[in-house]
Amino acid sequence: MSAQSVDDALVAALARASVERAAPEELPLFRATSTAYFENPAALEQRRSRDEMLGFGVDAAVMLVTPVALAVAKDVIEFIGTQLRARAEKEGEGAIDRVLNRLLRRDEKEAASPEPAGVPELTDEQLEQVRALALEKAKQLKLSDAKAELLAESLVGSLATA
Repeated sequence: MSAQSVDDALVAALARASVERAAPEELPLFRATSTAYFENPAALEQRRSRDEMLGFGVDAAVMLVTPVALAVAKDVIEFIGTQLRARAEKEGEGAIDRVLNRLLRRDEKEAASPEPAGVPELTDEQLEQVRALALEKAKQLKLSDAKAELLAESLVGSLATA
C-alpha cells in the first residue's frame, strides 16, 4: 500500500466520521463522492471558480458537505502531521533514550514494567486550531456558515474522541 493511498484512507476516515455527524443524509453517496474527489481533488476549487465566472454562485446550487469535508480533512491531517512531527522532534531524544534503556535493561525495574505506548493526544489549543482551520477552509469552499460550523465541530469531535 503506497503512502498516497494511506493518506487517502485517513482523509476518507476522518471525513466520513464528520459527515456522519454533520450531514448523515449524504452517507449513501459517500464512497462515490470520495472516489470522485480523490481522482481529481482540484475539481472542487475549479468548479467554484467556474461557477463564479459564469455568474452562478454556489449558493444557487445545493452544496454537498462531503466534498468539502474531504478537502477540510486533508488539510486537518496535514496540520496534525506537522504538529506530531514537531512534538516528536522536541521529545524524540528522551523517547529514544527510554527505549534504549529498556532494550539494554539498564534499569531492571523500568524494563520489567514497560511504558504504555499511547497515541499522543491533541491539546485543547491544537483542537481549537483544527476547528479554526476547518471553519476557514469550509467557508473558503463556500459552505454555508451553519454547515461550516457543524463540519468544524464534527471534525474536532471526531478527533477528540478518537
